[in-house]
Amino acid sequence: MTNVKPIQDIEPAIHRRFVAEALLRLKARLKAEVIDDAEAETQSLRLATWNLMHFGNGGAYTRETESMMYIAEIIDHFDLVAIQEVNDNLEALDRLMRDHLGGAWDYIVTDTTEGGPGNSERLAFAYRKSKVWFRREAGEIVLPKGQKIVMPGSSGTATEGVQFARTPFSVAFQSGWFQFKLCTVHIFYGKSSNTSPEMAQRREEIREIAAFLKARQLREQSVHGKAANYILLGDFNIVSPEHETMEALENEGFHVPVPIKELPSNLSGNKHYDQIAFRLADDRFRLLRSGVFDMFDVVYRDGDAVHYLDNVWGAQFDRDSDGDVRDRDQKINYFKRYYRKHQMSDHKLLWCEVRTDFSPDYLQALLGPAP
Repeated sequence: MTNVKPIQDIEPAIHRRFVAEALLRLKARLKAEVIDDAEAETQSLRLATWNLMHFGNGGAYTRETESMMYIAEIIDHFDLVAIQEVNDNLEALDRLMRDHLGGAWDYIVTDTTEGGPGNSERLAFAYRKSKVWFRREAGEIVLPKGQKIVMPGSSGTATEGVQFARTPFSVAFQSGWFQFKLCTVHIFYGKSSNTSPEMAQRREEIREIAAFLKARQLREQSVHGKAANYILLGDFNIVSPEHETMEALENEGFHVPVPIKELPSNLSGNKHYDQIAFRLADDRFRLLRSGVFDMFDVVYRDGDAVHYLDNVWGAQFDRDSDGDVRDRDQKINYFKRYYRKHQMSDHKLLWCEVRTDFSPDYLQALLGPAP
């Protein structure tokens, strides 16, 4: 459970009551949408991926205590969460773990990817220690010579191969009987035109990471006689289920279950940026449920804008970045378009629940076929 005591520091009192009501509403919605029954809590793994927009950046992206409590409450309804866009400054992530999620949770995080495209971002996995354990294998994926990402330049000729703009992160975990290697990505975005070099790079990054993990799994099977289960998830910047960006993922043998594939994860509900894709070696695996959690149905709702204008903001957002005075309608628009995204994210959380208890299969194999 999350630590709710930081709510005592929220002022004024009218807003403290508002946040308490919002947290109760959030708990109820998460329980209804995510928590199925008591049995599932012990015999399954709830896995999620969430791009937490500029998490750790200062300025407009500094999360208030209120927002940190909402983020923690959402994460705490899962067991293992891949987080993209963690900033170079880890203060926000440390605060989230220390002050809100507590000792039941731990995390593993990458260093930042250098260079402009890397945007000083990290990738992280947060996990519940009672349900998930780290199997002491982790690495950032760097493509070997001859496998780098080659994309067309502005002249139409091939450019020199490049690495991923933000290095994918792969970690071995186990939950129950289920052992797996989990790789999270934040794929290059750039321009969204289908004919742009940036879209070509986006597509090729997806193809290369999927091909790399496919080759690794096949090599494991060839050399050791046993291959790992691979789960590839994160922010792929996939346009739609029919788009070539999705084809780049699926053509390498990664399977995106239909319930996940059809669920858009951007706030407008028209893009499928985030995905969870499986390439499994264990036929005992079962996907139980999946979904997308839209936090703005529950907190920072459209109708909540008036409360923030009248009771929380004061004169803080009276002027825009150019110094011009905002009228009331403009401030409400700012709340809807910017403020709540900066406090939470511009991505919804995508999740699935998978079976982790393979003991019936094990015992049945000992018995053999029925006489």
